[in-house]
Amino acid sequence: MKWIIDTDPGIDDASAIITAVNSGALDILGITSVHGNVGLNHTTRNALKLVELMGGDVPVYQGTSRPILQQREHAAEYHGENGFGNTSLPEPGIAPQDQYAVDFIIESTKKQEVSLLTLGPLTNVALAIAKERELEKRIKQIVMMAGTSRARGNTSPLAEFNIFADPEAAAVVFESGIPIIMVPWETCLDTVFGSEVIVRIRRSSTEVGKAFAQAMEYSVGRTKAYLGSEVLLLCDLLAACAAIDPTVITQQLNAKVTVETGGRFSRGLTVIDERMDDGSKPNASIALACDRAKIENMFLDAINAK
Repeated sequence: MKWIIDTDPGIDDASAIITAVNSGALDILGITSVHGNVGLNHTTRNALKLVELMGGDVPVYQGTSRPILQQREHAAEYHGENGFGNTSLPEPGIAPQDQYAVDFIIESTKKQEVSLLTLGPLTNVALAIAKERELEKRIKQIVMMAGTSRARGNTSPLAEFNIFADPEAAAVVFESGIPIIMVPWETCLDTVFGSEVIVRIRRSSTEVGKAFAQAMEYSVGRTKAYLGSEVLLLCDLLAACAAIDPTVITQQLNAKVTVETGGRFSRGLTVIDERMDDGSKPNASIALACDRAKIENMFLDAINAK
């Protein structure tokens, strides 16, 4: 199965990209960048830096720089102004491909069946669906880190960042009929990594491990201020591991997910309908719990790969 990683790196995006690439388990056609945690120039540059750091040959395609309707949302307070903990990795010696990310997604699906791993706002995917007739029939599945399962938001009281950053795009994707595996914010909070894992990352001797450990410190500091203890919250990593090995999901719920695009307080909420009394059918499998130990080991193996 061929994969495209759509992402807005981001410290936790970096952990997901490192694991997806270094595991060797996914046949990755390319990485598409999108606005999100920081601006598009930073997210694209970070993707290129990561690919180069790993010595990989995965092409990077630059995508959309803003949401469909609203103003841009960023999360630099959690990821740093450059998206990688304000660390100073060398400027990449490689450049993004000339092709627009949206067109790359479309063209890739014409040649073979493709799955998507989405780690940021869904703008690229929504625009591809809107532009290409029946694209949704050519995408096998989307594994995404997005949304909430219990309406506990991290950007607004009810909304998770990736959805809140472009609710209209998310609505298009959830209504597309593409099979979706959704890893929500609450599951990520339940799967934080403790001090033992943080220490093991700090002790990594590979260039990838050392670079991530340095960037991680910014995230650990912010999470400590938010949760009150030194833990590592790597939301996007859970989605990457679920794409590599679906058995990391230990509890899931099939439901109809609708994205709220209006409302003064509820914009960006993922509404989870378990009853479906109106006759609708599930459009997503929601990961309610994950195997923390398995995910820890997958990531540690990835950053220590030589």
